[in-house]
Amino acid sequence: MPLIRTSSAVVTVLAALLAGCATNGPAPTPDAGAAATTAPAATAAPAAAGCADNACDTAPQLLTGASPRFPYPAGAQPQPASVRVQFVVNTDGAVSDVKTLTTTSRDMATEVERAVRLWKYRPAMKNNQPMKVILQQQFDFKP
Repeated sequence: MPLIRTSSAVVTVLAALLAGCATNGPAPTPDAGAAATTAPAATAAPAAAGCADNACDTAPQLLTGASPRFPYPAGAQPQPASVRVQFVVNTDGAVSDVKTLTTTSRDMATEVERAVRLWKYRPAMKNNQPMKVILQQQFDFKP
């Protein structure tokens, strides 16, 4: 599956991440776009920007990444699913240590983990130095 360039929906997510870095209030819940027509629509809401309490000067920014897609068997009816993952954005912008925190579908959790591992970020910065941060993200899939 090819990676996609940052879209307007991802820019919305990034703006929410930056807002979470600059303020002490919770980040809004933006819509991260829809998955393929054969998969349910996915809404991704950042749970933690990784920069709470001014831990960084700039939050990590998603540069490239594909939306998770659920591989339904032919003729299967898509079902709602929810997955919350935690992952590390390293100083080089690569994602590591992806793990599912909660899920309603193990198959969907596996796909979310696979997709998130391929994401590439501009790393968080503190005093002009890249820093490693831990992020959490919620994915809600609705048919």
